Amino acid sequence: MNEKKLPVIYTCFPQGKHKVLTMSYDDGRVEDRRLVEIFNQYGITVRLFYPLSLAISLKYVFNSQAHRFASFVALLSILGITLGVAALIIDTSIMQGLQNNLKQVVLNNTAHVIVKAPYADSDKLLSLDKVVACAPYLEDEVLLQTSKKLALITLAGVDTKNLHIKNGYSKESLKLASIPQKGSFTLNAQASIYLNNELGLNTKVRLISTKNARYTPLGITPTQRIFTLKEYFPSTSNQTIALGNYDDVRRLLRYPKKYPSVRLWLEDPFEIDKVSKKLSQEGYEFTTWQHSLGEFFKAVAMEKLTMAIMIFLVIVVAAFNILSALSMMVSARLNEIAILKTLGLNNRKILTIFLNAGLFVGVIGTALGTILGVIATYFVANNLLQGYLKVSVCIDNTNLLIIVLSSISMSLLFTLYPAIKASKCDAISNLGRG
Repeated sequence: MNEKKLPVIYTCFPQGKHKVLTMSYDDGRVEDRRLVEIFNQYGITVRLFYPLSLAISLKYVFNSQAHRFASFVALLSILGITLGVAALIIDTSIMQGLQNNLKQVVLNNTAHVIVKAPYADSDKLLSLDKVVACAPYLEDEVLLQTSKKLALITLAGVDTKNLHIKNGYSKESLKLASIPQKGSFTLNAQASIYLNNELGLNTKVRLISTKNARYTPLGITPTQRIFTLKEYFPSTSNQTIALGNYDDVRRLLRYPKKYPSVRLWLEDPFEIDKVSKKLSQEGYEFTTWQHSLGEFFKAVAMEKLTMAIMIFLVIVVAAFNILSALSMMVSARLNEIAILKTLGLNNRKILTIFLNAGLFVGVIGTALGTILGVIATYFVANNLLQGYLKVSVCIDNTNLLIIVLSSISMSLLFTLYPAIKASKCDAISNLGRG
C-alpha cells in the first residue's frame, strides 16, 4: 500500500536564515491553539503569542539581540530601582522604630494631657475616643535646694488610688513609674536630677514653692518642706521631673483636697489632635505634651522626611534610565513599529507594548528592592543596631505600600513619553527605514 507523502516545508533560506510564518484568527485563541497542536504533531516548532503586546514587550526588554545597549540600560534601571527601594525601606523602618521608641520612652513619664476639670468629670473624660485612663494630677515648678546647689525642677503628683482605666486596658499597660506612699514625703526623680546636682539615693533635699505663698509681717513667705530622694527612673528628655505622692505634693503646694486637675493617658500620644479638638468642643482648658516636647518630635519627623526624600531621589534617577532606554528602543525600532502597524496593530496596542516594557522594569526593580530591603532591615537590626546602638526597627505596612506604589508610579510616569512617541509614529514614512 503506497504511503501518502506529506509535503516538505523548508524552514530555512539559503545561508541559514530562518523563515517565519505568522497566522492569526479572529476568534481569539481557540483556533490558534488547534493550529499549534497540528504543527507540533509534525515536529514543527510553533510559538503562540498571546497577548501579542505582552510577548513583544518581553522580547524588546529582555531578548533583544539587535539592541543590546538599550537592554543594558534597562538592566541598570532595574538595579537602580532595586537599590533605591531597598535603601528607602531600610531608612523608613529604622526611623519609624526610633520614633516609636522615643514615643514610648520619652512620653511614658510625661503627662499626655492635663485637663482643668473636677474629678467628677472623670467618667466623661474617660469616654472620649483614644483616652484609656485618667487620674487626679498636680504639677508645678519648684526649687530644689541642696547643700551645694539650687535647681529648678518639675514636681508632679498622681493619685493612683483614684485611677480610672477604660475596659480592655490594665494598669501595667500605662507603665507608671513608682509612686511613693502617702505621708512618706519621698520622691522618685529622674536620673538627671541626681547627676546634675551631685546627689545620691536617700539624700534629703528641700523643696521650695512660691505657689500659694503666705503673706506675713516679714513679707511673702514661700512654702517649703524636706523630701527624701528614694528612687530614680531614666532620663529620656531635657525635662527634670520628680514624682511624689499626690497628697504630699498637694500639701507642699497648698492646693485644696479636690484640686480640679485631671491627667489623661492616650492610646497613642501622636493622636493628640483628635483629643484636643474634642476637649475644645467641650469647653475644657488643657495642656498637652506638645507644649514641652512638641518641637523635639517635630525635629525627629522632619529628619525622617528629609532622609526619605533624599533616598527617593535615587529611584527618580533610576526612572530616568527607563526614559533613556525606551527612547533609544523606540528610535531604533521605528521600522519595526511601522511593520506592526501595517499588520493591524493600532496606536493603543503600540502604546501598550512600550508601557508594558517600562512597567516590567519598574515592577521587577520594585519587587527585588522590597525583598532586599526587608531582609536587609532585619539584618541591620539583628547585627548592627545592638548594644549601645540598639534600636528596634518597625516595617510599617502602610509605609511599605506607599514606597511600592510610588516606585511603580514613577516608572510609569517616565514611560509615558517614549510610549506615546512610539504610538504616534507614522507607518508610511518609517516603513523603509533600517
